[in-house]
Amino acid sequence: MKTRLIASAALIGCVLLAASGCGSEADDSGAAKGDLTVWLQVEAQTLWPKSVEETTAAFNKAYPDVKVTVAYQAWTDHLAKFDASAQAGTVPDVIEMGTTEMAQYMAAGAFADLSGKKSTFDNSDAWVKSLTDAATLNGKLYGVPYYGGDRAVIYRTDILADAGITTPPATWAQLTDAVGKLSEKHKADPTFSAFFLPGQHQYSAMPFIIDAGGYIAKQGSDGKWDAGFSTPESIAGLKNWKALMDAGYHGDRTINDLTAFSTMVAGKAAMFYDTSGQMKKVFGKDGDAALKDKVLSFRLPSPTKPDGFLPTFMGGSVVAVPAKSKHAEWGAAWIKEYTSSARQQQFVDGGFLSNTLKVVPSDPQMKGYAEALKDTFTLPPAKNWAQVEKTKLVLTMLVDIATGKATVEQATATADTAIEAALNAA
Repeated sequence: MKTRLIASAALIGCVLLAASGCGSEADDSGAAKGDLTVWLQVEAQTLWPKSVEETTAAFNKAYPDVKVTVAYQAWTDHLAKFDASAQAGTVPDVIEMGTTEMAQYMAAGAFADLSGKKSTFDNSDAWVKSLTDAATLNGKLYGVPYYGGDRAVIYRTDILADAGITTPPATWAQLTDAVGKLSEKHKADPTFSAFFLPGQHQYSAMPFIIDAGGYIAKQGSDGKWDAGFSTPESIAGLKNWKALMDAGYHGDRTINDLTAFSTMVAGKAAMFYDTSGQMKKVFGKDGDAALKDKVLSFRLPSPTKPDGFLPTFMGGSVVAVPAKSKHAEWGAAWIKEYTSSARQQQFVDGGFLSNTLKVVPSDPQMKGYAEALKDTFTLPPAKNWAQVEKTKLVLTMLVDIATGKATVEQATATADTAIEAALNAA
């Protein structure tokens, strides 16, 4: 999902004014009459338009005289448009937000508190943790998990089989053994990677940190943010990440993960760690359709727990009711229909992951992703985290570690100092 640097001053000012009478009134559904505006990202229009139509139809059974207008937005400019609507007093009544976009807006008071309604939403007792965390600030719920995508190991069954590996690794020992066998099988090819794992890939490194007992950043009781990359636990996790890289990856360590799929298509990578979208590229229009039945996924084993697995970063979307909406009750009712179990199944059928552990994909190709839903995390809910992303502080640290430009200890100490300065800036 996309990120934005900071909530604009215009938005923050308008949000603060919301307390002086711009909020919503309680609406009786039988007497309700008016207009409800919903902003969704364009994926809803292209991937599951039927779900949107069915949601509005169900909503209109309770609110027959409310006209619903769904406006589809682009990730590139939807936040600028939201800021402008807040300044103009024309905010939508429902808005889709990326999980990494929520923190700065929740901190600004941009969304209505839905905590009291949580139990009315389907599967709220089994929402995926990372999506729930992304919509929560100081114990209050400001959005409803919509859908998302986690990470798993993608592998070519034919390449593994050629090395005598017929079942996917289920432990760290089995994974390292598989990497060794694949590397030995292809030792004559210096461009072959048993495990494609470049340095500029924070969502592969962060799970190792958390697995080892470390953390990305946390807020103290004084409100100050503490970056955790340089803690002993995080350092140990990053060393485990680099050990896998050293054992399995042969290539440019300064790049990101976006060429992993094409490297696998070319037969130059046996495994890589990424989203299901990247997996599908292997046999999609930019890949090789003949590989569709030769690609599967498995959950990444833990190097610290003999029979355990790494947690996984899960990004995605939530739907929220802006604090300045005049029809918050209607908005919450529409969201309730849109995130229902029936709709979640439609999202899964569309190739994504739902907001709940109760609706998971049955496609064998998605096995690793479905299992990884059991333990997910999101980025720290710091209003300035987007500034960390913009300045590539984490990515620079990881590349320095991957290339040997700095030791893990040196790189993390430098990064933590810069990250804390960014997170604690006014």
